[in-house]
Amino acid sequence: MGIVLGARLSAVADMLGAFHTVADIGADHGRLAVALLQTGQAARAIASDISDKSLDKARELAAACNMESRLSVRTADGLSGLAKNEADALVIAGMGGALIARILADSPEVAQNAERIMMQPMRGTAELRYYLHHNGFRILDERIAFEAGRYYQLIAARFGEPEAIPENFPEGVYKFGWVMAQKRDKNLLPLLRRYRAGHVKRLEKAQRAGVVPETLVKELDQLDALMRFTEECP
Repeated sequence: MGIVLGARLSAVADMLGAFHTVADIGADHGRLAVALLQTGQAARAIASDISDKSLDKARELAAACNMESRLSVRTADGLSGLAKNEADALVIAGMGGALIARILADSPEVAQNAERIMMQPMRGTAELRYYLHHNGFRILDERIAFEAGRYYQLIAARFGEPEAIPENFPEGVYKFGWVMAQKRDKNLLPLLRRYRAGHVKRLEKAQRAGVVPETLVKELDQLDALMRFTEECP
């Protein structure tokens, strides 16, 4: 049985690349981990989750795909189930950005020794990107995946000297990345326009009530600056 991934997890797998041992943290039913084994992107995979029921599904899936000998299943919180240097690459997808940052902070030896960390926050992108940049992680690549009407930001990083934020990138913006802006990700401008339209509606509603929220005005200005930066990138 071949695993077919949706656009979000397909993008995660594509950005990840190939490694000997990949640990999928918050693996749920193990679809990504088993898919990586099937494509040869991983010789061995570790599926880790706090839910025993989810991991039972991962075991069943691995057995159905004849991959049970190459998949290690562990009940653990975050990276606590991994030893230092046990996994070459980490995937932490489908949870909040603040939680992903906490997972990295709680197990520094594991996180700092991984060759690549693939992250896909469902929300809290600003908190995660801020944490990475200010705690010694270098953002290697970024991408935006689109699936079922929703945009998902993907971040690949590893421990090392953080990259310099471009001088003309809007100050204080971490919700969207300078890497994806510089590479002019095809989904960035549509995502920014969606955010801007929502902000404009909220601002107009507030103005009708006689209120002008300074935070909302500032965020609109930042969105406009970021759109200009993206459009001007070569």
